[in-house]
Order: sequence, then structure tokens, then C-alpha cells
Amino acid sequence: MSWKILIERGNLGFAAAHFITFEGACEPLHGHNYGVRVEADGPLTADSYVLNFVTLKEIVRSLCKQWDHRFLLPLHNPHLRVTDRADAWEIEYTGDLSTIPDAPDAPIRYLMPKWTVVPLAVDNATAERLAELLALRIVHELRRRGAGQALERLMVGIEETEMQVAFYSLDPREAPPE
Repeated sequence: MSWKILIERGNLGFAAAHFITFEGACEPLHGHNYGVRVEADGPLTADSYVLNFVTLKEIVRSLCKQWDHRFLLPLHNPHLRVTDRADAWEIEYTGDLSTIPDAPDAPIRYLMPKWTVVPLAVDNATAERLAELLALRIVHELRRRGAGQALERLMVGIEETEMQVAFYSLDPREAPPE
């Protein structure tokens, strides 16, 4: 038998800036007030709960705080040249500017102070990749705390808007080490 718990809404979320590339085009820099939803499935513990709600909420809030009011930078995007400078990240779109409506004649380039940036080991700062990263980080933090060893599934949803939510699901027992 398996049970499921869910945490969502309230103060589970973050506000962050990003842009994504899709089909070779680059969208303008913009931001979202992201909402976060976490489901955990598994058997009941000896104390008759799947996972302590308080522990899970603490973990998710702490992880969201790391992304809150920051620019989410995908380090492995094939259409971006990302340069780590002493005090800033330089980001240049290297794709075809003709694919972007109203694109400027000059290259698209950003210089972001380091303290404003969260570098992410992903190919694109999409809601799908953010859900994946957050799910893995939750699993790593649960392991660090010695919690949730019996969980069978963890699913994280990242809501960009009220109409757009991306989900990532994994078996925490099979997640790679940090």
C-alpha cells in the first residue's frame, strides 16, 4: 500500500528572472512568480505518516529562497556563450538573430553581477528543468537529514503562470548522489 502527501501554495515559491531559447530563438529577459508543488508517495512510517510535513516544507522553502529574486542562468545552453568573470556573469546569445521578432542589430548580451545570479547545470531555464533540479535537491536534502528513506516517488511541479505547470517525477531511492 502507498500513501501520498502534498504541499503547495502559501509561501512555497520564488520570484526569479530568466529567458529561454527554443527552436534556436531567444526570448527576452523576464520574470515569473513561480509556485511550487511537491508530492511524496510511499508507505507509512511507524508514526503513521509518509513524511513529516514540517520537514518537507522547511526543505522546500529553504531551496526556493536560494532562487528567490535572482536570475536563473543555464550554464549548458548550446545557444549561449557564458563567461564567468571575476565579479559578473557575461551571457551572449550566439544564435541567429533573424529568428527573433524585433531583434536588435547588435548581439544580445547581458552582464549580470554575480550576487544576482544562480548558475544552474542545465541546458535551459525552463519550468521542466527547474522542477527536475528542485526534485533532486529535495532528495539530497532529505538524505542529508536522514529523512524519507522509504519514499517511492517524489514529484515536483513548477508553476510559471496559473495556466502553465511543469512536473518532474523520480524514485528518490534511485536518484544519483549529490
